[in-house]
Parts: sequence; structure tokens; C-alpha cells
Amino acid sequence: MKRFIIDANILFSMFISGKEEYIELTEKVKFLTPVFALEELQKHQEMILSKTKIDLGEFNEFTLRILGGVLAVPNFLVTTQSYLQAYNWCKDIDLDDMAYIALSIEFDTCFVTRDMILYEGLKQKDYQNIMTWKDFLEEYL
Repeated sequence: MKRFIIDANILFSMFISGKEEYIELTEKVKFLTPVFALEELQKHQEMILSKTKIDLGEFNEFTLRILGGVLAVPNFLVTTQSYLQAYNWCKDIDLDDMAYIALSIEFDTCFVTRDMILYEGLKQKDYQNIMTWKDFLEEYL
């Protein structure tokens, strides 16, 4: 099964949407994300629940099904070397995204994002292991 790194914003949009196609997607590919992405979801729980288009019971079931296809990777699996490389890639773009890039480097896995500033900045630096969420959906849905 092919693996991809995703950021918290993609998880937010998946949960809010309630789209069944995202469950099908998690059955086709495996998503990896840093553990802190789940903590971000917790911080924004109220916002997610207020924006979702499905009732709470459906939301809970939908979320569990999505999370069945998402592996939260603990920091100790990512080497200092990968973090140093990620720092160099992200330092003049957005250091808040460094953990995603370190994970991408560590596991040689494509990072999928909706953050166009990060995407364009990394592409300008010739970082190849990245794609937009839009391009990802066109290819894998």
C-alpha cells in the first residue's frame, strides 16, 4: 500500500467534510502524520465540530474510520539528521511545517499539503517529494 505524509489541515478538511470518498481513499493508501497533528485536531475540536456537515454520531464514526487509515508517527522515529535537513528546506518558508518535511525525508515519502506557500517555496528550492492535495485527489480518487 502506497504511503503519503499529510498535514493537520488535510485531516481538518476530511473530518469537516464527512465525504465518504475520503474513507475509500484511506482504504487505498496509508497516511502518515506526526503525532502533534492529532494534538492540533484536539486544540481545534470546537471549530471542527461546528463546521461539520454531519451529526455528532455520524461524525464520531466517520472520524474513527478515517483515523483507521492514518498512522501518527512518534518523533523518536525521525532522526536528528532528517530534522536538520528539514530545517534547511523550511527555514525561510515556514518552520512550523518542519516536522512534516522531516517525516517525508525520514521515510522517503511524498508530503501532501494544501499549503501553497510551503508547496511553492519547497518547489522553488527543488524539493521533489511534495504534491498538492488537489493533485493528489485527482490522481488517487
